[in-house]
Amino acid sequence: MKKLALYTLLITLSLPVFSQSQRLVLLEQFTQASCDPCATYNPSIHNLLVANPDKITSISIHTSWPGYDPMYNHNTVDAGARTSYYGVTSVPNSVLDGNYYNGHPGGWNINTVNARYAVPSPFSLSINQQLSPGNDTLYVTMLIEATADVTGPISAYMTVIEKHIHFNTAPGSNGEKDFYNVMKKLLPTKTGIALPTPMATGDYVILQSYWALANVYDLDELSVVGFVQNPTTKEVHQSANLQLEPLTALHANDVELTGFTNMIEKYCESTFSPEFSIRNNGNSPITSLAIRYQVNDEEIHDFAWNGNLAFLDKTNIKLPEVLFNLQAENELKVYVDAVNGVADNYHKNDTLAHSFVPAVVASRNVQIKIRTDNFPEEVTWDIKNSADEVVVSGGPYELTNTVYTHDDVLPLDDCYEFTVYDAGGNGLCCSNGTGFYSLKSGSVTIAQGTQFGAEVFAQFDVISVGTEDLNFSDGYRLYPNPAKSSLTIEPQSNLNGKSLVTIYNPLGKKVFETEISGKLNVNTGSWKEGVYLIRIEQGKQVSNHKISVVR
Repeated sequence: MKKLALYTLLITLSLPVFSQSQRLVLLEQFTQASCDPCATYNPSIHNLLVANPDKITSISIHTSWPGYDPMYNHNTVDAGARTSYYGVTSVPNSVLDGNYYNGHPGGWNINTVNARYAVPSPFSLSINQQLSPGNDTLYVTMLIEATADVTGPISAYMTVIEKHIHFNTAPGSNGEKDFYNVMKKLLPTKTGIALPTPMATGDYVILQSYWALANVYDLDELSVVGFVQNPTTKEVHQSANLQLEPLTALHANDVELTGFTNMIEKYCESTFSPEFSIRNNGNSPITSLAIRYQVNDEEIHDFAWNGNLAFLDKTNIKLPEVLFNLQAENELKVYVDAVNGVADNYHKNDTLAHSFVPAVVASRNVQIKIRTDNFPEEVTWDIKNSADEVVVSGGPYELTNTVYTHDDVLPLDDCYEFTVYDAGGNGLCCSNGTGFYSLKSGSVTIAQGTQFGAEVFAQFDVISVGTEDLNFSDGYRLYPNPAKSSLTIEPQSNLNGKSLVTIYNPLGKKVFETEISGKLNVNTGSWKEGVYLIRIEQGKQVSNHKISVVR
């Protein structure tokens, strides 16, 4: 154990040094409690592992054949995935570093391990685990650093194992009572998680996941083996055992923007307040951030955040509302300009970008369908107008696994937002049943799905093609709709000063702009068919409207 602890400390100390790392060979041993040859080879494999903890680590994967094995039954999905991935058809079977050796355990020994151990690894790994206060959930964190340039696909795995399982009576037919390094769960999924590639020397990723404990024999025997692998060639680049000391960050001031929490792919509103999550990846507590954000090539906005985030702590940040011109293709960019008053030490993770397009155009006639899951009382939904007023709503429901259909007519042309809520915070599918939601307008599908968290939403634009004129609450009348050769914009009362009218075509290109103080006629005879955005600015008041042009 002292030798292993020393090895882990050396790995940690070597993180900032950009040179290839010492390899720890990974053995994935396929075995089974009712396999007679397995009982013959497993003891010698265990002895080799115990004698060489600084050279080789292992994960024991139990198969479904040839007989009964409770350890396979406890995790059939992950065991089946690894068995299929390597094409294992008989046990015992040893796989060393993915593609270095795959076959009968009689075909390798310590000399095989030594030869692979001598090949430097392009990665350094550090891995920690923490058990929840209630002893019901295991939280795992792994730091992956490239110590050499790496190309090709890379997947990372954090494998929860039970280091020693002892049965008083053999659970299978081969007489074995002691089993080592038994795989309990692959995190975050059975196929791992894809890392951004290529990775240059010094690039790093911190992964976090958790497992709600199930079928654990002894909590004190829980541990984790981490590894990174090329999913195509199957080569395992590096592996690591659990380290006892806390992880050490690679940089002092380093914030990671981990993702947006409230952005969607289609908008009809030309304003939003982006929210995103951050994590402190640096050793220094983060007390201040200088954040900048921009939509398309428009004005850059600044936002100052203050707080106190320790290493690996997380929080969400909501930015002030930003007004923009909705174009055919749009991009929101958020980035950190400074951390604790100085430049971020690692720039590859401090920027987020989100692409979006105009929302679906629909009529006022909409149909909402909700198929309930096993908890219908948790499901509600609503449709809000651009003033954030609920105009239609439904739920909660009474019957499980039942389709409820609602046909409604929306009151006005507007930008609407449809939201489905789940009070249980786990959507409408999977372990909760086979529910779904859908919103349609005639043949147009606005939104549909099954899996989400506490809520999911979508925006859509209602434009009544064929209506002679549109009256809006901001005091402007636009007619005719649809327009052919001309469009009239008429204030419903005297303007207090001039207003700026700007019109964008369906591709987001400005096609008209002028100031008005009264009624305006616009020649649309040469415009292409489509939905046009009309933006009217009077001082700080901005309104957006849409109208159709037809031929």
